[in-house]
Amino acid sequence: MVNGINFFSNIAGSSINTQNKCRCCCEKNSSFDELMLNLVLTLLDEENYSLVSNLSEAVRKKQQENNIVKESNLGLETINSSQNLKKVSVTASNKNTKSEIESAVKIASSKYGIDENLIKAVIKVESDFNPNCVSSAGAKGLMQLMPCNIKDLGVKNPFDIKENIDAGTRHLKEYIDKYNGNIEMGLMAYNGGPTRMVKRGVKSVNDIYKMPKETQNYVPKVMKYYRA
Repeated sequence: MVNGINFFSNIAGSSINTQNKCRCCCEKNSSFDELMLNLVLTLLDEENYSLVSNLSEAVRKKQQENNIVKESNLGLETINSSQNLKKVSVTASNKNTKSEIESAVKIASSKYGIDENLIKAVIKVESDFNPNCVSSAGAKGLMQLMPCNIKDLGVKNPFDIKENIDAGTRHLKEYIDKYNGNIEMGLMAYNGGPTRMVKRGVKSVNDIYKMPKETQNYVPKVMKYYRA
C-alpha cells in the first residue's frame, strides 16, 4: 500500500516538474490530473476510497454553490425572489387612491403569483402611481396598457385601478412565463414587445442592447426599484 502511494507521489512530482518546464501543456493538465486520481483510487483500500469519494462529492457541491452565486450576480431572479427585503412605496397623493392601489396590488399578486414589489416597481416606472396617466403613444392607466392590450385583455376601463392592475399583472405574468421565469426578459417584452425581440434577435438579457433605448433604460430602472 505504502509503495503504491510512493509510486503515485513520484509520478505526481514528475508531473509538476514537467508543467513548470512546459506551459504549452497546461490545457492537458486537467486530463492528466484525472488519470492520476483514478490511479491513486485503485491503490487505496475500500475505506480510503470512500473518504476520497466523499471529498470529491464535497468539491462538486461547492462548485455548484459557486455557480449559483455567479448566476445571482448576473441579476437573473425568479418571480418570488427572496432578495427583496424592502418594498416600493406607493406615492399616490390621494390617501384613498393609495389604499386602493395597495389593495389591488395585493390581490393581483396573490392571483397571478407575481411579487407585490415587482408590480409596484412596474407601476412606479410606468405611471408613478397616477391612475389617469396617458402616454404620447396612447398607453393608459397605472400599468400603461396599450390600446391593443386593453382590447385583448378585455379591459373595460383602463383608468379603473383594480382593473388596470389586474390586467397589467396578468399581461406581465404571461411574458415572464414565456421566458421561463426570467423577470428581465419578461420586462423587456412588456415594454418593447416580444415580436420586436424576435425580429432583433434578442435571446437573452445580454441582448438588451439590440432593443430601443427606452427599453434599455426601462428594464434596469424597474429592476432597481424591485431590488431596492
